[in-house]
Parts: sequence; C-alpha cells; structure tokens
Amino acid sequence: MAPRVAKHPDVRRDEMMDAALRLCVDVGYEAMSIEQVTQAVGVAKGTFYYHFGSKTDLLIAMVTRWADELFDALESATSSLPGTGAHQFSTMMQLATAWKLDRLDDAMASIPLLYRPENIELRHRLFDAWGVRMYTLFLPLIQAGHDDGSFDVEDAPAATQLILSLWLHGSTSMFDRALAAPDDDSYVEILLRGIPALLTASERLLGAAPGSFQPPDLHPETLRAMRAPFLAALKGNWTVPALVEGGAYSAGS
Repeated sequence: MAPRVAKHPDVRRDEMMDAALRLCVDVGYEAMSIEQVTQAVGVAKGTFYYHFGSKTDLLIAMVTRWADELFDALESATSSLPGTGAHQFSTMMQLATAWKLDRLDDAMASIPLLYRPENIELRHRLFDAWGVRMYTLFLPLIQAGHDDGSFDVEDAPAATQLILSLWLHGSTSMFDRALAAPDDDSYVEILLRGIPALLTASERLLGAAPGSFQPPDLHPETLRAMRAPFLAALKGNWTVPALVEGGAYSAGS
C-alpha cells in the first residue's frame, strides 16, 4: 500500500467538497454517503469528521465556499472599476451574472437543497450572512453614485439597506413564486418578467437614469433546466443531470 500523502487541512477540506459536488451530480445528495466522499479522496472517516460534523455541515461548507468565491471575485473586480457609481454598480451586476453562469453546475449541485422545508432556517441564516457581505460590496458603489450624482439618494448607507431588502426579499419571493408555478413555461415567464422588474425598481429606488441597469441575457432554456434540480431537491429525489449532460448549460453560457 502506498504511503498516505500528508496535505494541508484546507487542501483536504477542499478535496472532500469537490468530491461531494461530483457525487451530488452522479448519485444525488440523498444517496451520497460520507464513506463515498472519503473513498473518493482517499482519506479515513476521521478526516471527514475533523472538518465536517455531518453531511449537513458538508452542504453548508459547499454553499458557503461557492458564495465566498463569488464575493471575493466581485470585491476584487469592483475595487478598480472606472466610471460613475451607477456604471460601476451596473458592471458589478453583470460580472456577478457572468460568474454565476460560468459556475452554474457547482451551484446546482448544492444550492437547491437550501430550499427544502427542513433547511429553511439554514437558508435564512446563510442569506443573512451573505447580506452582510453584499452591504460591504454595495455601499462604496452607492456612495460613489451619491457623490457623483449618478444616483439621487439622500443617504448612501440607508439606500444600501433598502436595496438589500429589495434584492434579498424581493428576489426570494419571486423565486418561491416561480417554483410554485404549475409548469416550466410559467416558471420561466415569472423569472423573465420578474428580473427586469427588480432592476427597474432598483433604478427608481437609487434615482438612477432609466435603463441604467440592463437585465442579464438569460436564455429561457437555461432557466428551464434550473427548475428541475430545485423541484428534485424539494421532493428528496436529488440529481442534476440536465445541467451537466444536456445542452441548457452550454446554451446559457
């Protein structure tokens, strides 16, 4: 037997999350076992429990890593954006959409599980944490828009809080309504109408010129394919073949 290679704990932790993401796609989250994860990485179960207390903790870590990488990328990119505050804010939204679409398969391997009824408290806890990072990301851009006149707001921190409330609660309500739609076409229609409506509301709240925030170019088939993983997670029959084998992912990226 070859000697086990010692690796930094953070490297091992990432390897186990990477293996779990692949297993979520291949066999589904419910069918995935901790033993399968450790075998895929070549470590003992004790190594798994050193990093994660349970499969749920592993899920939290996968979702958190995805979100942290998104915020890290956006914070790095927005630190040197040119143009007015409104232009910077619009660019940030475009960068976020491009980043998410580029990593859509990773997102679909874990995030839909947050929408299961038993995970609603976890979802709210994670969204609250993400809200803190969003505030830190948004405030300098909205302050810049306040200072240069591209946003008509009296107080940048207050406006930032209002935008966060609109995005976090408005987008969640829209998506919950879309998931409750009776068929794929209705689901897609709700999102295709709702996303521009949220952006228009954001322009008005920030006093930006109409058309400052353009909706992302989301292919209807990409949205259609995203519905199945969320419904499967809600029903406890979790796999994501549509995004990794079908054409919807490539069509939307």
